[in-house]
Amino acid sequence: MKGGIQPGSSGAASEQSRAAEKRHEQFILSEKQLSNCPRVEIRKELGIDEMFPAGDNKYSLKKNGKSQCWEADGGWIFVDGKLAGIAECKYQSSRENACERAFKYLALSRFRLDPRRIFVSCYGPGFEKCDGGGSTGPFIDACLGAGVTLLENPTDAEFEKRLESWARMLLSEEGV
Repeated sequence: MKGGIQPGSSGAASEQSRAAEKRHEQFILSEKQLSNCPRVEIRKELGIDEMFPAGDNKYSLKKNGKSQCWEADGGWIFVDGKLAGIAECKYQSSRENACERAFKYLALSRFRLDPRRIFVSCYGPGFEKCDGGGSTGPFIDACLGAGVTLLENPTDAEFEKRLESWARMLLSEEGV
């Protein structure tokens, strides 16, 4: 493995992965509670310097001296300018992949203290339940064990229902 890319993989997102991400993003952006609330802002990326403003982020700089960013497929959810949640999509065609990169969000104390604020939707045959090893099974178990809001190959109706519940939780916790 070089740079987190599995052997035999180009590292480029597959057509199925891009479709899953687009679907995820459309659901998030069309969720009525989030999209109709003027106090909510959804950003595609967030600078490392914004995540850890008190830190010395000298390792997270681009060549131009600006902070690198982490992107989220569904976006970083802000309420009244305060980070409230994050929505991420993962697609796996096989069970051997670095889907656990979604755990990077637990580095932020906001999510480490309340992991329900992380919303992850998982798609593809790599996320179908079966025994035999791989990284996707432990990823799902670890997310669920940590309290992350996680969906496995959801139908549109399942996604919408869980997203509505998640959005309601975020907004109520932020006093909206």
